Amino acid sequence: MSLENEIKEFARSQGADLVAVASIEIYGDYLAEVKDRLAETGADLSDYMIQPADVSFFERLADPRETLADAKAIIVLGVYAYDRTADYSKTQQGLRGKTARIYSYYPVVRKIAEKLAEFIEKCGYRAIQGQNIPLKYVADRTKLGTYGKNALLLTKQYGSYVALRNIITDLPLSPDRLERFVSPCEDCRVCLKACPTGALYAPYKVNASFCINPLTRRQDDIPPELRSKMQNWISGCDICQEVCPVNKELTVRRIDPRAGFDPRHHASHRYLDNVEKTPHLTDILGEAYPDVIRRNAAIALANVGKGKLEALAALKKHIATASGQLKEYYLWAIDVLEN
Repeated sequence: MSLENEIKEFARSQGADLVAVASIEIYGDYLAEVKDRLAETGADLSDYMIQPADVSFFERLADPRETLADAKAIIVLGVYAYDRTADYSKTQQGLRGKTARIYSYYPVVRKIAEKLAEFIEKCGYRAIQGQNIPLKYVADRTKLGTYGKNALLLTKQYGSYVALRNIITDLPLSPDRLERFVSPCEDCRVCLKACPTGALYAPYKVNASFCINPLTRRQDDIPPELRSKMQNWISGCDICQEVCPVNKELTVRRIDPRAGFDPRHHASHRYLDNVEKTPHLTDILGEAYPDVIRRNAAIALANVGKGKLEALAALKKHIATASGQLKEYYLWAIDVLEN
């Protein structure tokens, strides 16, 4: 067996559901798309969860040699993330919040990438794992999947519920020539119509300043007109994926024991330490949780707690421990529930 095939088999043995090799190049088309999107929407770096001072972020992302100067290949890994805990259908009635389903599988794909990087290094080559390329763009280029109109990677086997990670290596590998998954999106606009904030303003285009995913994770103020559209999402958002006809045909996978939240290593998990995938909203209003999560819980209660005395009582109980901007959110939520 060739080393290339050994690497792919090893990745699969560790739990990777998708593996493909991409070429090393500067992804100029990706950069052009980003610049067009910024110009069209007026979004800024903070809307992409990037520090405003990091003005060269997208340029670095588009050039793998910024990570490894003598890079020869990229390995893209994907893990199916839709498991038995994926039924969020009754969370609103139960005053429970929701996190993006894919989040809990980032540690799984990270651990697979770490093991594969170690394997490659034992073979005498360098390997740097991370999310240091435009992953969806490169996965589309390798034909692991194709872009859906919600601007997420859509795969034939696993829909859009795929956690991605990459390895950049100086091991010379031949790029894969996979068969393109024919997109089922051509005559479909379901996800565009379902987006409550209008973040999906055109097919394949997202206005990051309106997207619930970054809204739930940023520390900046969330305008009241957007708060009321965030439903009960406390971290991330799956709305455009929940309505996707392809995802409705999925069967759940077994729960991977490595799944969960890891605030040490995953930016999207920064505020999720000791938080369940669908926590009871009244339980995360207290001081034990970060202000961002408490804020999101207050917004979610305002959106789904109308007529439920439990929601109003919890907000009034915990407002004494809230100050500054957080207190304003609690007061806003109380006002929404009382009027």
